[in-house]
Amino acid sequence: MNPDEPVFEILALVWEAKRRLPKVSDYRRIARKRQTESPDHVIQRYGTWSRVLEDFFQAYFTLHGYPTIPDYLFGALFSRAKVVRDKRGRWYLRFVSDDTTQIEILRSFMRRSAATLVNRGKPSLYLRCYDVDLICAYEHACKTEPVFRPTVDFVRGYIDTHSHFRKDPSGRDRLTLTGPLVPECHDFLVALGARNTRVSRVKDSYRMNVHAGSLRRIREALYPPGCVCNPEIRARIFTV
Repeated sequence: MNPDEPVFEILALVWEAKRRLPKVSDYRRIARKRQTESPDHVIQRYGTWSRVLEDFFQAYFTLHGYPTIPDYLFGALFSRAKVVRDKRGRWYLRFVSDDTTQIEILRSFMRRSAATLVNRGKPSLYLRCYDVDLICAYEHACKTEPVFRPTVDFVRGYIDTHSHFRKDPSGRDRLTLTGPLVPECHDFLVALGARNTRVSRVKDSYRMNVHAGSLRRIREALYPPGCVCNPEIRARIFTV
């Protein structure tokens, strides 16, 4: 979409005034006053209203710059969140978890969101974020290389949503980290002071264990007082 087009100008006007997804009715109201291209013709040109919005936001943020997604939030969402668009032009970012605390932490970063309890064998919370700035920032960050951010906040966010505790053969807690960015997290944690443990390939993903001794070495740096984190995970790490 060209920024000089009337369609772009109208959608930008609605977006900057209301900071939400422009609706067909928003466009129709302004297009009538300006006697410009009808919404039906615009939709016919692009295929769906969702496609109109997708092209608009790509052009808009290319022109004005994409919003920045905080390191902790990006680490927590990466590979766990999915952007959903339907043909009626509704967009949201979906994150599924049974961890109520983690859901509330993520929601604290979001302007518009809702959490719904879904019971499909195992009760889970479906978090839907309708914050367009965050949706576009997340998608852009996922496409930007390198995806991994070598910061404590990013790795802490990744650990909070991509790990679980298990007992090692001696009965002590160990943290098992999974997902596509485990090799990068491994190198970061080793540089922070963790032992150089093995990274295993599991289909299209990876897994590694961070044992109690390593957790004691790195926990002060990784989970300092006052940091944004899952307090339940932090508390367990500080009891190993």
